[in-house]
Amino acid sequence: IAPYTEVSVEKAAGENGYTVEEIFSKKEELKGKTVRIHGKVVKYSPMIMGRNWIHIQDGSGDPMANTHDLVITTSEEVKNGDVITVEGVLSANKDFGAGYSYEAIVEQAKTVK
Repeated sequence: IAPYTEVSVEKAAGENGYTVEEIFSKKEELKGKTVRIHGKVVKYSPMIMGRNWIHIQDGSGDPMANTHDLVITTSEEVKNGDVITVEGVLSANKDFGAGYSYEAIVEQAKTVK
């Protein structure tokens, strides 16, 4: 989980657009579905376990409950501070082992222009 960053961005457009907070609160009903999220990249870790890991925040969610920061995996490169819209498949309660366990994670994401 990346530390809370003061950020405020609009919710992603489209019927599959969600805020970070909505992804966490609806993770069971959205599991396996394609979701779209708009947010600011607060942490970028390239090529870990064969993929790039992005942490995005949009100003929603509760830092005390760790629902403010969403992890996304992708083959695309981004930079810290970028404001992006991504679309990918939501997984809930995913455990990669080695301490990589996520309540909600968006995988195989692509940036949407």
